[in-house]
Amino acid sequence: MRRELTMAAALVLLLIVSTTALILAGTPLTEVTVEQARTLIQERAGKGGLAILDVRTPAEFAEGHLAGAANLDVSAADFAARVATLDRAKTYLVYCRTGNRSRKAVQAMERLGFQSISHMHQGIVGWQQKGYPVSRSS
Repeated sequence: MRRELTMAAALVLLLIVSTTALILAGTPLTEVTVEQARTLIQERAGKGGLAILDVRTPAEFAEGHLAGAANLDVSAADFAARVATLDRAKTYLVYCRTGNRSRKAVQAMERLGFQSISHMHQGIVGWQQKGYPVSRSS
């Protein structure tokens, strides 16, 4: 009887650990600070596989954005269709002005099955407050 209880307890523990691992492994979203985003960009520079998405309006994008960023306006009518065409195998760094619109964008990306998303939740405002450089469209 004691052996059966020990085996049952071991099985329950294994089930809990396995379920937790699956839940954590299935989470494609990582919240990152501007410092962590900058490090990610620097570490991946020239290696490919990292796409930077600015989900603000084209006018906001033109005022200043992260170097190498693509503009994909989350409020545009065709946002869902455009994001659905992106390569899901890449890692995406997603940001907006302060983190609100980019949160909506990463939620849409999660629903579409993107596997690696880093959300710069402090937005470009946080980036600029740190004195990090921005690019401007002409």
